[in-house]
Amino acid sequence: METFFSDAKLWRDGPYPHFLVLLREHPAYQAYARAHRDLLEQHPLGVIPGEWLHATIQGIHHRVSAGQLDELKAAARDELREMEPFSVQIGPVWPGVTAVTAAVYPEDGMTELNRRVRRAAARIPGIAMRPAESRFWAHSTLAYAREEFDDRRLNRALRALRPARVDITIDRVHLVNLHQDPAAGYYTWGVLEEFRLGA
Repeated sequence: METFFSDAKLWRDGPYPHFLVLLREHPAYQAYARAHRDLLEQHPLGVIPGEWLHATIQGIHHRVSAGQLDELKAAARDELREMEPFSVQIGPVWPGVTAVTAAVYPEDGMTELNRRVRRAAARIPGIAMRPAESRFWAHSTLAYAREEFDDRRLNRALRALRPARVDITIDRVHLVNLHQDPAAGYYTWGVLEEFRLGA
């Protein structure tokens, strides 16, 4: 694996607003993450504590004014109020290039969340987003690589571990100010607004 918080990925003037699903609110997923912790801590990884587990829906990678944030909250509230809660299954877990992630299936609900918050952000003058992916990647990260290392032993151990996948219902999204914490090896945040789906 390669280091996640490389110089190219470090934010020069963050924190930045992001839309997240906060997975600290789901006991079944918390238990699933804990089942991997002992293994992950044997490797040079920034293992994410339970309170900071999340799935990213959309990031805005520049500073946003207070006025723009107010407009973004109103636009997101408008976009999300007509979307109903949905269920997903999380797992399995595998190492990628820079992080160990858990898959989220089916992807339809998460993709729709991404589409709606991107549409909300696009309504606000001065807010710019990175180009949309050709296919939204729904996932939750369990750990970020803190240095380059050979992940073959980790890969084999994750395949052998394979705890049962978990089912959760997603009924809310949060707009947060996301902070990079390279020393700890993961992200933290302060909540700006909660959006309940269908509310």
